[in-house]
Amino acid sequence: MEKFIQFMDTRVGPIAMKIGNLKYIKAISMGMMSLIGIIIIASLANLVQSLQIDAYQNFLMTTPVGQAIWNVCQNITWGTLNMYGLLVCLSVGQSLWREYGNKGHEGAAVAVAAYLITVPWMPVITLGEVSEAAYGWINYSSFSATSLFTCMIVALLSVELLNRLNKVERLKVKMPSSVPSAVSASFSTLFPIALTIICFGIITFAVTSLTGGQSLNDLINTIVAAPLKGFTNNIFAAIAIPTLVSFLWFFGIHGTNIIGPIAGAALAPYGIENIELYAQGVSDWSQYNIVTPEFIAAFVYMGGAGCTIALLIAMFISNRKRHKVLLSLAGPTGLFNINEPVIFGLPIVLNPVIFIPFICVPAVLGAISYIALSSGLVHPVVATVPWTTPPVLRAFFATGMHWSGAALALFNIGIATMIYFPFIKLMEHQEAKLVLEEEGK
Repeated sequence: MEKFIQFMDTRVGPIAMKIGNLKYIKAISMGMMSLIGIIIIASLANLVQSLQIDAYQNFLMTTPVGQAIWNVCQNITWGTLNMYGLLVCLSVGQSLWREYGNKGHEGAAVAVAAYLITVPWMPVITLGEVSEAAYGWINYSSFSATSLFTCMIVALLSVELLNRLNKVERLKVKMPSSVPSAVSASFSTLFPIALTIICFGIITFAVTSLTGGQSLNDLINTIVAAPLKGFTNNIFAAIAIPTLVSFLWFFGIHGTNIIGPIAGAALAPYGIENIELYAQGVSDWSQYNIVTPEFIAAFVYMGGAGCTIALLIAMFISNRKRHKVLLSLAGPTGLFNINEPVIFGLPIVLNPVIFIPFICVPAVLGAISYIALSSGLVHPVVATVPWTTPPVLRAFFATGMHWSGAALALFNIGIATMIYFPFIKLMEHQEAKLVLEEEGK
């Protein structure tokens, strides 16, 4: 075990840290984190608008007050959920621009402009027997989660190109010192911005010409998004993602910060798609995606990575007096999914006794939860909930306030507690043995 820990510390740890510090990963993480408030309010509006209770839906559809509520929620959904891809493009582009140490808002502006260039703007519309090219007719799916991968890729590529061109001194327009700094800065990036925009205009023309009119978004969805869904929306992902996060945490590496942005970028479209399906009133649970960021958070990350709320419960049941200090510190924070106190206070980090359950629990809960949702026993996840929402309550809201979500969360906590309990007893036995040995000396 010591050799393994040493190997992880010297070989794997540095690699994981390098991945976590990649500017692209950090830009995606910061960009999507900045939109959490927007996606949460979109989810809440969607729940208020689409709660599947007949009496409530009848109230929304047949009363003036209900109609007003429905319209307000629909307006919020349109400006947040239906524009999520465009918002991600803007925020990721600006985050990468800042990661390179640049000021101003050129990153956001160029990312959005570059993406809009790739969007088909004159499709052929058929009305009856007449087909005409409709100038400026853009399908909203070009801005929604359907185009999320394209939005992120274009944002990263356009800002990367802009940053590289911005470092070429010959391309900078230098203004006299008497010119205000804001104006001077705008002119300094004039040629880099122009060249970046021209490049994406050429790329878009080339793609549509070589693919018979196919858009860049369609091409990326065919090459990247569709195959990626096969790899991520399955039981393997439900097990592997939370297990890998716990594995890194055991060695003191912030697994959530490293794996989170990668998994979030891959799974976010499926979560948004579920929210859209729920807003459309789709009642067939089999049409919903299973593995989404909220799925893992609601059913596996209860109390934090490794379902440490169950670990605290096991400690309380085993010997609450022995663990009184740690329970008083980690218990309140664990209820709000903050588990650093128990990870470093127990500790879990580099604790060989806790290693097995800390790795096994997320794998077991991921498998149980996937089977429960895929078999139709539990309502699919249809909302994004604030990450500090207490366990069980979070699952309840995430599944559209359905009792089955809360029931699965409670069941998972019970299973995790049973897995942790014997290892807590073993750790207590080893500690007691060490105390006796010390007293014998």
